Amino acid sequence: MSGSALHLAVELDGDGAHPAAWRRAAHSPDQLLTPRRLAGTAAVAENAGFTLVTLDDGSLPPGASPNPVGRIGAVERAAFVAASTTTIGIAPVVAVTYAEPFHVSSQLASLDHISEGRAGWVVAEEDRPEAARTWGRPEVPGPDARSGIP
Repeated sequence: MSGSALHLAVELDGDGAHPAAWRRAAHSPDQLLTPRRLAGTAAVAENAGFTLVTLDDGSLPPGASPNPVGRIGAVERAAFVAASTTTIGIAPVVAVTYAEPFHVSSQLASLDHISEGRAGWVVAEEDRPEAARTWGRPEVPGPDARSGIP
């Protein structure tokens, strides 16, 4: 397979998958969610030759801690990354279980415009019952109902 290119993606959220990864971070804990860190991490990924960055999201805060950390939505963060990079693809996670298709398509079209064609999309679902309440909708129970499979 001569001429084949290796394409790598990296998620920009957090300091790593291990729960104690923050201990090895080169920044103070209060800098984790700042725009400066996000732009810097995206620039490092772009300069290292990564093809794509992803940004996680959800209508509920991650984890079950009593003091959840808030963050700006993935599409909004992706737009910021698009404006501060030039070649890397940008794919936010967007859950579609309760979101209106018009809103999702408008957000992604705007991101594609801002990024000059570098936008992607990681499709996700909301499977926690609390998410339905966040959207003011009745719960969609079970994976079959969420996927549309009868």
